[in-house]
Amino acid sequence: MMKLFFISIFAYSLTLSTPVKSAPPEEPVESILCRGYSAVGFSYEWGGECWCSSGCDPDLNNCEAGICTVNDGATGCPECTHSGTYGADCSGFVSKAWQVPDTYATNQCDVARYTAASFTADHEYWNVIPMNTLSPGDAVASSTHVILVTDSGDDWGNYEVIEAKGCIYGIVNQVRTFSTSYSGARRINLTDCNCEEGEIQTENCGDCGTTERRCVGCMWSEWSSCEGPSPTPEESCSPENGAQGECARGTVLCVAGFRTCQGKLPSTEICDGLDNDCDGIPDNGTPVSLGEGYKCSNECGEGTSLCIDGVLKCNIPDTGTECTVEILPEPTSNDGCSCNFNGNSGRSEAVFIIFLIIYLIRRKILNVQNLNIRNL
Repeated sequence: MMKLFFISIFAYSLTLSTPVKSAPPEEPVESILCRGYSAVGFSYEWGGECWCSSGCDPDLNNCEAGICTVNDGATGCPECTHSGTYGADCSGFVSKAWQVPDTYATNQCDVARYTAASFTADHEYWNVIPMNTLSPGDAVASSTHVILVTDSGDDWGNYEVIEAKGCIYGIVNQVRTFSTSYSGARRINLTDCNCEEGEIQTENCGDCGTTERRCVGCMWSEWSSCEGPSPTPEESCSPENGAQGECARGTVLCVAGFRTCQGKLPSTEICDGLDNDCDGIPDNGTPVSLGEGYKCSNECGEGTSLCIDGVLKCNIPDTGTECTVEILPEPTSNDGCSCNFNGNSGRSEAVFIIFLIIYLIRRKILNVQNLNIRNL
């Protein structure tokens, strides 16, 4: 019974260490290369197999590349120390680029992977191929190292590759040759291109937007977010948010693919008869914003600027006059500005002048009469 127990425990431990297998995805070679290029620049991590990608590019802005340091007295890994979440060794890198033994996102860490020696023999997910038939997406492996090939090579046996080169170098894209200790391997389930390079597909979305995707490296990119265009010419609208003043006036925009009434934003209150700051009261700004309190003058006299009924006027307190003036930092004159007297002050002055003229005329008449009387 005890023997059966230990056999059961041993069998269970094998299930924990054996990768869960599923056939690699049917995809073009460009998909493998895309994942490969997205790892360039990340660190070498012994036993690692993850990095962050942005399309076919490495995402080093949102993810740290990691740091690999060779231990004192050692020449390299596994005698090394890694810091940071992301990084990969050679077999972890190729396993993730090939999506074997299962499909994982590039930023998934601590997942199943193969060793370098695994790629030197035929497998249910790949086949060993002659070295002179290497093409992009193939792997080249020895008992201790495995590399991803990215071109078909030249007549001198130079190939462009991506490899997790070692602790000091990290994951690099370079040109190199291979010794006779290497053999080639080609993954199964490779398909032709899904699209033509540079091709663009567009679809309508929402009630005013469009979304698009592009063909990059034989693969369709993700659909873009649903956006405009906004109506042309502009359409006015009233936001349904209880806004007041100028904020109650809006323009129809296409936001995330849907027609949206975008109200104006509050602005500095100025003297224009409008509620610019959207508090429900027009022209209630500060004297500075309204342009009040500046010296001004015209033929009516000297005064200070004052916002009256949405218009900046030159107010002359002594005479009660108001003259419209231009808004200036320091108005000094207002040539040509017409004067308007408040109340009956203008009429009283006119009446006074008329009576003065009548008085002078009558005095003249009386003087003439008196002169005539003396001459009699």
